Amino acid sequence: MFPLPLILGSMLLALTRKELLANLLTARLALVLVFAVLLCGLAALAGSLDFSQRVKDYEEEVRRVEQGLEEATIYAEVRPHVVGPPEPLSIFSRGVDKGAGQRLSIQVSWISASLGRLGSADNRLMKRFVEIDFATVVRLLLSFMAVILGFDAICGDRERGTLRLMLANPVSRGAVVGGKLLGGALSLCGSMAVAFLFALLILSFNPDVAFSGAEWVRLALLLGVSCLFLVQVFAMSLAVSTFVRGSATSLMLCLFGWLTLNLGYGNVLPSLSRYGVQEHTFQDFLNQNRQVRADVDREIREWEEKNPPPPEVYLRDITTGSRSRYGHSRAYEWRQGRNAHALEQHLDASRRINQFQQANYAPLAREATLVDDWSILSPFTNYQVLTKQLARTTLAHKFQLREAGYRYRATFIDFLRGREAFSSRRWFSDDPPEQEPLLPDPEALTPEDLAADSPFMKERMAWVQQQEAIAARQGRGLDLSDLPAFDPGWREPLSATLRKMTPGLLVTVLTTAAAVMLAVLRFLRYDPS
Repeated sequence: MFPLPLILGSMLLALTRKELLANLLTARLALVLVFAVLLCGLAALAGSLDFSQRVKDYEEEVRRVEQGLEEATIYAEVRPHVVGPPEPLSIFSRGVDKGAGQRLSIQVSWISASLGRLGSADNRLMKRFVEIDFATVVRLLLSFMAVILGFDAICGDRERGTLRLMLANPVSRGAVVGGKLLGGALSLCGSMAVAFLFALLILSFNPDVAFSGAEWVRLALLLGVSCLFLVQVFAMSLAVSTFVRGSATSLMLCLFGWLTLNLGYGNVLPSLSRYGVQEHTFQDFLNQNRQVRADVDREIREWEEKNPPPPEVYLRDITTGSRSRYGHSRAYEWRQGRNAHALEQHLDASRRINQFQQANYAPLAREATLVDDWSILSPFTNYQVLTKQLARTTLAHKFQLREAGYRYRATFIDFLRGREAFSSRRWFSDDPPEQEPLLPDPEALTPEDLAADSPFMKERMAWVQQQEAIAARQGRGLDLSDLPAFDPGWREPLSATLRKMTPGLLVTVLTTAAAVMLAVLRFLRYDPS
């Protein structure tokens, strides 16, 4: 006598093998396999080339920022902008990477609220190809195949008469449902795994695409989540096939559910999210911004009234961009005081403007996050969000880079304060302390002497050219060796990603289990005749 669990296990294994062979011999599975491999291959190729372009743009932007720091001779020119590298996992699930950028402007008097695009990252290749990725192929093509394989799993066998013959044998009805579920799941997941490996093979030829150890774990989880999603869709279709007696009716119900939950819910949800928050008009922000700027201008005018500038003749210098040279020491002293006061006012203004900007943009961001929050109501949108979370391509991940940029800006301002850059003439001039001014004795000069074509001014401009040549040979760059580096650990760790994915994964598992239980309970009372 064989133990009952062993008998049931061998029975389930035989039924699973039967279903798997039946699916493998059908043309529909072979056709879907070909299309899945082809579409995943094209998506991987297009994503790989697009990623290489984004890497090129990223490296060029980094070089530009580093070159700007090397060429800076005054503190006003030190702008260590934050540039985030492209996310390699975005090739599999593009998310908001197709619309959001990787560059955050870091300035003393301004806080950038949005991430700018880098170069030609949004290139023509991705505009000519449909912007598909691996997650899209699974969500559309393979989920449709799950419906096709599952809609007639029970009612189709009843119509063909094979179900009655099967149940005439000593086989439990639970094993029949289990065998069909496992056979269909293996067929779907096998096809998807082949397409996934083919996409990885294509990416392996691109030297720009390199996955870290943690990213390989994320890829494995992406494959597992995709398998779970397909099993969920197949189980739901299988459950429908136990409630109807005609395969045509089952197909109609399954396709209606597929269209409603996939395309319908996915398109309606963003529109509905607008009713979940109260938006502020952009004009409110513009009015607030205008008021803050007016307050800053008023504060600076009041300081100038209390600290009047020297006569205009003392303010004559050679100005290039934000850098001044050969100014009079009396003018420099006044500008140092004005600059220190103005920068403090600009810092406070940037803080206030950022608060207004956050209040204006927060409802718009909330609308986007609401879409992700309510995606769990549909298996398809839930799967889409889960893949974006694994690939770190959600809007929340872009906010993480922005928040890290804000923290770095605060660190950078502390660095400038530590060097007393705000109150130093080095903020606007790289003249050495002993530098002779353009006009050594301004009060002794007549208006005729100050004319541009006067012999005196021609002589002084010739002297300026000599001084510029000396400055070019000497070099007046800033020592920024202790400039704080941007924290490279801003990216979300896997543990935090899994915590965020928990609700979606829980809903997926519970929905799958409910569909299987429903199918088993219904099939126990199903009439095979």
